Amino acid sequence: MKYTKHFLYAAMMGMLASCADDKLVDFQVEKPAEIAQYEYLNAYDALKTYVDRSKVNTNFKLGIALAANDFTAGTQVHTVARNNFDEMTAGNEMKYASCVANDGSMDFSTVIRFVDAARQAGMTIYGHTLAWHSQQNLTYLNGLIADQIIPPDPSEVNHYFLLHQDAAVNPWDGQVYYTLNTPLTQGTEYTLSFRAKASQSFDFQFWTMSAASVDVTVNGGTPIATEWTDYSFTFVPGSNDVNTIKLVVGVLAGDFCIDDMSLTAAGSEDNLIANGDFETEDMGGWQKYSWHTVTYARAEDMSSGGGDGGYCLTLTNTTQQSANYGAQAWYQFSTPLKSGVSYTFTCMVRATGNYANLAPFLQSSTTSDQAYPAGFSVSTTWEEASISFTPDKDVYDKFTFNFGDFVGTIYVDDVKIVEEGSSVNLVSNGDFEAANIDGWSSWSGYQALSANGEGYSSGSTVIEMTPEEKKDTLTWAMDNWINGMMEACDGYVVAWDAVNEAISGVDADGDGYYDLQSASNGDPSTNFYWQDYLGNEDYVPIVTQAAVKHFAEHGGNAADLKLFINDYNLESWWDGNQKLKSLIHWIEVWEENGAKIDGIGTQMHVSYILNEADQKAQEDAIVNMFQLMAATGKLIKISELDMGIVENAFGTGIKTENVTYEQQLKMAEFYQFIIQKYFEIIPAAQQYGITQWCMTDSPADSGWRGGEPVGLWDLNYSRKPTYGGFANGLAGKVVVEPSAPSAAPAE
Repeated sequence: MKYTKHFLYAAMMGMLASCADDKLVDFQVEKPAEIAQYEYLNAYDALKTYVDRSKVNTNFKLGIALAANDFTAGTQVHTVARNNFDEMTAGNEMKYASCVANDGSMDFSTVIRFVDAARQAGMTIYGHTLAWHSQQNLTYLNGLIADQIIPPDPSEVNHYFLLHQDAAVNPWDGQVYYTLNTPLTQGTEYTLSFRAKASQSFDFQFWTMSAASVDVTVNGGTPIATEWTDYSFTFVPGSNDVNTIKLVVGVLAGDFCIDDMSLTAAGSEDNLIANGDFETEDMGGWQKYSWHTVTYARAEDMSSGGGDGGYCLTLTNTTQQSANYGAQAWYQFSTPLKSGVSYTFTCMVRATGNYANLAPFLQSSTTSDQAYPAGFSVSTTWEEASISFTPDKDVYDKFTFNFGDFVGTIYVDDVKIVEEGSSVNLVSNGDFEAANIDGWSSWSGYQALSANGEGYSSGSTVIEMTPEEKKDTLTWAMDNWINGMMEACDGYVVAWDAVNEAISGVDADGDGYYDLQSASNGDPSTNFYWQDYLGNEDYVPIVTQAAVKHFAEHGGNAADLKLFINDYNLESWWDGNQKLKSLIHWIEVWEENGAKIDGIGTQMHVSYILNEADQKAQEDAIVNMFQLMAATGKLIKISELDMGIVENAFGTGIKTENVTYEQQLKMAEFYQFIIQKYFEIIPAAQQYGITQWCMTDSPADSGWRGGEPVGLWDLNYSRKPTYGGFANGLAGKVVVEPSAPSAAPAE
C-alpha cells in the first residue's frame, strides 16, 4: 500500500473536520484497513504536553518554524502552532533580505505584526537570524563598498583633432584642410607646429593652396610616431593668395591625432588657426573633399582627466580569411555557464578600422556544441558594446571572438560577463590592469596584451576603499541592521541565531579545522560574506556586541538575552563530526575576541536511511554530536529538525506518495531516537529547546525538500506517524503503540 491512499482519505476528513482541532475526527463509518491503521495517532495529546517541565531547563522551548504571515493571518497554521508548541521561528521574514531594500531602507512591519501576534498567543519567538551570508541584499551591501568613481572635471579633459582612414590610398586622396580668414603674406616666413601621434607610423605631408587652387608641397613626407611628439614646419608663401593649409594623409591606415596646432608669422605670437587647441566645439574652417574617405572629428583625450588607459586585450589578424572563424580568440571559464540563465556581456572596444560585425560565440571544451549570440559593430574610437544571451545547454565554458574577416587590430577592454541578478564578473582581470591576459587563448597567437596606455580610460578617477574602510563601513551596516531589528522586536525576542552557518566544509589552510564560509570557497554571486570584510576573528564579536547593545536599548533585559551560533551538518558521520569540532574551535576564537556566545544551534535536516549500516553510522554520529556539545557547557538547541527518507546515504529523497506505512514508522522511530538522545546526553541546565522545521510535508513545488515527507502533519494537517515518534521522544517512552501494518490487498 502507498501513502497516496491515506492522502485521499485525509483530504475528505480535512473538509469535514474543524480547523480548530488538529486531530483526526472519529466518524462512525467503516474505514479501509490502510486508513484505519493511522487512527492510533488520535490517542496522542498536543506535543507540548509531553515535555516534563520539572526535568528540563526552565528556558526550554518546544518550537515550530513557520511563515510569519501565516501565523498572523490566524489560519490553521496559527491553531496548530499555538496548540502544540511554545515558540516559533520565522522561516524568512526576520532575515536581512526580507527587511532591507536596495537603497538600504528597512521595513520591519511584518516583524512587528509577528511579535504582536506572538504576544497575544502567549508564544515566544526565536530570532532567525542576525548575521548570515545567504539571503542578504547584495545590491545594497556591494554598493556600500563599491569603488568610488569621480568623473573627470570637464575643464581638465584635453581635446584633440582626430583624423582616420580605414585603408591607405594615394597621398593626395586623403586631404583635410583649413581655410584661413585672410591670405598669408608673400615673402614672410611662417611656422606650422603641433603635437601628434598615429596608431601606426605613416608619412605625413603638409601642403599649402592658393586662392587659384594651386597646391604647393611644403613637406613631402615626415614619419609620424606612435607616441605624442612635437612637429614643426617652416615655409615662405610664394604668392599673396595662399589661404589654405592642407594635412595630406592618404597613406594613413588608422588614426592620426593632432593637438596644440599653431600657425604663426615670424616675429608674431598670433595663432592664425582658431581653436588650435581644439578645446571648444567650434570646428569651423576645417573641411575635406567629399569623395575622400578620410574622416575628421574633435575627440576627447580621457587620459588627461583620470590617468592613462592602462592595458587592454588586442586581437590582431594580418591576413584576410575566407570566414570570420578563420581567426579566433577565447576566454575559458572555470565552470560552464548555466543553461537557461541570462548573461550580459559588455566591453569597451575599438579597432584600427571600422568592422561591421565582431561575432562572438559560445563553445564547449568537452563537446562539439556551439551557440551564437548577436554580434556588434566596432569603430575606430572607443565605444561600449553590450549583448545578452541565454545558453541552451550547460556545457559552454568558452566565450570566443571570431574576426577572421577583419584585417587589423581590435582593442578590447573592461570585459564583463555577468549572470542575471548578480554583480560578479565571470571574467578574471577583465580590465587587464594586472598586466596579463590570463584565461585568454587562441590557436594561432591572435591575442596579446596591449602596450601600457593603449587601453580604455573613461577619464574618471577610481578610488577603491581600503580593507580598513570596508570593515568600518560594514560594521556600521551590521550595527544599523541589528539596531533596527531589535527596535522592531521591542525586547520581546530574547533568543537569537546571532550568526548562521559560518563554518565551511573546507580546511584550505591545513590547521585541522574547517575555514569560515567565504567568497573563496562559496558563491559571491548569490551570497555576501560579511566575514571576508569584518575579519574571521572579529565577525561574530561585532555581531554579538551590537546585539547586546541594542537589545538593552530597546526594552530588553540584558540578563535574558541568549545568542546562539547555528549551523548544519554538525552530526556529519562522513568526517567524524569535523564540522562541529571546527565550530567549537571557532567559538573559542570568537570568545577570546570579545564575543558573547551562549549556545550552539544544530540544524538537523536529516533523512532516515533504509540501508541499516548507513543508518547506524548516522545514529552514532548524532550521539557523538550531543556528547561534544554537552562538553562545551553551552546551551544546546536543536534549531531546525526535519526528516526525509532515502535508500542509501546521500541518495535522492523518496517522495511522499511513495513512502509506505512501514517506512513512516521507521522515520517515527528515528525522531524518537534523536529527541531521546538529546534529553539523555545534554544536561538539563543546557537544554534550550527543540524546533521542528516543517509543520507539514513539503509541497511538490517547494524550494525546500520539494515533495518530501518532512512534516509531522500531512498537507491536510492530519497527524502522521512521525508525530507519534516526535511525541514519544519528548515523553521518553512509546505513548501509544502504533497499529500493525494492514495486510496487502488480494490480487
